[in-house]
Amino acid sequence: MKNLIKSKNKGFTLIEILIAVAILSLILISIFSGVAASINSISQSKNLTKAMLIAKTEMNSFIVKNMRGSDINNKKAENYENFIFSRKTEKVEHPLFGPLNAKKTEIIVRWKQKKRIHKYSLFYVYPTR
Repeated sequence: MKNLIKSKNKGFTLIEILIAVAILSLILISIFSGVAASINSISQSKNLTKAMLIAKTEMNSFIVKNMRGSDINNKKAENYENFIFSRKTEKVEHPLFGPLNAKKTEIIVRWKQKKRIHKYSLFYVYPTR
């Protein structure tokens, strides 16, 4: 009788092992989802930085050309795969004062990430002569 009581106290029961595995799996799932969210955030930041560089480079190029040039529509960005940009220039009109002696040039960069189209926009307002 004493041997039976001692053998029951040794080792883990199946229920204890299942509970430990369940707790461990919950912890691992939360860690993996955190890592996946971090990777996604880093990827979005990287693409946004590329879009900023493209827009700034194109705007600087436009400024160097004395703000001259025709509008551009959906041109592929050099050295940046899956990025396209557009440039549009229009006269500035104030809601109360009407047309002003100024123009606005806007550069819009678009890219596709995870089946969604993202965009970044940069504009520059300058006086006309």
